[in-house]
Amino acid sequence: MPTLTPAGQYRGPAPVVHPESEPFWRGLGEGRLELQKCNSCGTVRWPIAPVCWNCTSLDATWTPVATSGTVSAAVTVRRATGNQVWADVVPFVSAMVDMADGLRLPGRILPAASPSVAAPGSAGAASGSGPVSGSGTASEPGPGSRSGTAAGTAADPAAAFPAGTPVEAAYLDAGDGIGVLCFVPAESA
Repeated sequence: MPTLTPAGQYRGPAPVVHPESEPFWRGLGEGRLELQKCNSCGTVRWPIAPVCWNCTSLDATWTPVATSGTVSAAVTVRRATGNQVWADVVPFVSAMVDMADGLRLPGRILPAASPSVAAPGSAGAASGSGPVSGSGTASEPGPGSRSGTAAGTAADPAAAFPAGTPVEAAYLDAGDGIGVLCFVPAESA
């Protein structure tokens, strides 16, 4: 079973850990990417659910899934909406990743899995050029800013991850044995 690379401390709103999804979050915290696999028809359940969407069986087993994939789409999140905890971590890259086993999973993409990249919004996380405070600069507008460069330009962190970019699953430590799924470029894993 592949082991996920730790990518630093998670900063953001606490994950909602429901009893039905707890094995997913704990698995990530232990460096494993596991999802429910229906014991009746073999369908892998994503999103996690109490009932198989394919055959309506309630019986499932947590099973390892692919940890490599390619970016399907990536966007740069520049403004905190909803929970203002995000104001301290913007900008960050959020993506949908097509995994090698056919699943499509969401997660942040970090530039590298190294101690110097603790979490999106920390030193070097978005652009590699230093701390990202959320206050913004000419090239990285902060929350509420309408200035800066257009999406898809060199100053846009998501531009580094076009569709088809190979990535590996990693995890951010959210504390209490819980992990949060993220991705790193395949050569960084």
